[in-house]
Amino acid sequence: MQKTILITGVTGSIGGATAHELAKGGHHLVLLARNQQKLEALKADIIAKTNNTSIDILTADLSHIASIKKVAQEVKQKYNRLDALVNIAAIFRANRELSKDGLEMMFATNHMGPFVLTNELLDLLKQSKPARIVTVAAPSTTKLNFDDLQGEKKYSSMYSFGGSKMMNLMTNYTLAKKLEGTNITTNTFHPGLVKSDLVKEMKGPLKLIVNMMSTKPDKAAHSLSELVTSEKYNGVSGKFFDFKQKEKKSSAYSHDQAMQEKLWNLSTELSNK
Repeated sequence: MQKTILITGVTGSIGGATAHELAKGGHHLVLLARNQQKLEALKADIIAKTNNTSIDILTADLSHIASIKKVAQEVKQKYNRLDALVNIAAIFRANRELSKDGLEMMFATNHMGPFVLTNELLDLLKQSKPARIVTVAAPSTTKLNFDDLQGEKKYSSMYSFGGSKMMNLMTNYTLAKKLEGTNITTNTFHPGLVKSDLVKEMKGPLKLIVNMMSTKPDKAAHSLSELVTSEKYNGVSGKFFDFKQKEKKSSAYSHDQAMQEKLWNLSTELSNK
């Protein structure tokens, strides 16, 4: 059965490989990223390699809340169903940058981006049930400093990136509880170290090590696509999987319900400003 699947971050290596993999399955894809030219090139490449012409493209800045809400409205007006939302878009910044909303850029893109987009599209996902949400995360152990989430007092690129991935895990666990009984599932996925532009701003030695250990995105894309479409994941929610399709245990801190609720409430407040 053809599914309508929205994927963010498709101009990155994991996103692009996942889009190709899902297109091979004959699904209707909605590809979302910031760069129109890259999106058009990707669409043409997917059609040429898979013969799947059911590919749409949308542009949005996932670090900007108004842009996310605008594209979500576009999706709801254009489509009468959405079977899956795949949140892949993420960035790494060596130096502190602010988004158009005045938020630290990794917090804005890696956490608030999928948080806002997911919540804006929940009604459409519920209308299309059963439906799935999958967010690319990492086995972060970073503990959140709610007194300095934006790195205003002290900025560390590794802390901010690790913190944003911890937020992906926490948000997934909170959302899974909120979606119980709706026939909408939500899970997180760790692709492992994959060659991508994500590392381009990392410092010399770290960048070298990560690049040496990184692999092509094909295996991760295949596993991610399985998590999005395979029947074996029917009804599976609130879990964290790796690129081998094995369930992973995230840190005890990521399961702290008080911290989860605090993050959810803060994120909701920021998204409504």
